[in-house]
Amino acid sequence: MNRWRGPFGWGLFVVGISTLLIFSQLESKAQQEPNFDRLSAEDRQALQKRFAKELWPLLTRHERDGCVGCHAGAKTVSALRMTGDIDKDFPMLIKQGFFIPDDAGSLLARMLDKDPKRIMPPPAKDPKFKRPHWTEKELALLRAFVVDLDKKQKK
Repeated sequence: MNRWRGPFGWGLFVVGISTLLIFSQLESKAQQEPNFDRLSAEDRQALQKRFAKELWPLLTRHERDGCVGCHAGAKTVSALRMTGDIDKDFPMLIKQGFFIPDDAGSLLARMLDKDPKRIMPPPAKDPKFKRPHWTEKELALLRAFVVDLDKKQKK
C-alpha cells in the first residue's frame, strides 16, 4: 500500500514542505538584516545601565503619546518597533542602528529633523494628545550617549 494515499498522506507532505520553506525564508531574512552592534559584552552591559538611567525614562514617559507608547504594539507603521521591555528594546535599538551618529534614521536625527513629516515626535493632529519635544538638556543626554556608544563600537 502506498503511504502517500489516503486522507492525510499528501496533506502532511504539503504541510511539511511548506514549513521547511517558511523556516528557510525566516532564517535567510535574519541573516540579511544588518547588525550594527559591535560592542563588547562588557560595554553593552554598561551602556544598557546608563541607557536605563538616562534615556529609558524619557522614552517611556507620556504613556501612549511617548516614544515607546507610540512605537509599541501591532499598529506600529514605522521602522522603529518597540516592545516596552528595556531588555529587548535596548539591544534592538543598537542592532538596528538607531544610535548611529549622523544617520538620517537615527533617534537623534529624527528628533532634530526640521521636516514636519519626519520629526519625532510628530505634531499632534488631535489637541488632546500631548507630544512635547525633548528639551535641549534631554537632547544633549541622547547626543552624548550616541557619541559614547559610537566610541565603544569596534570598528
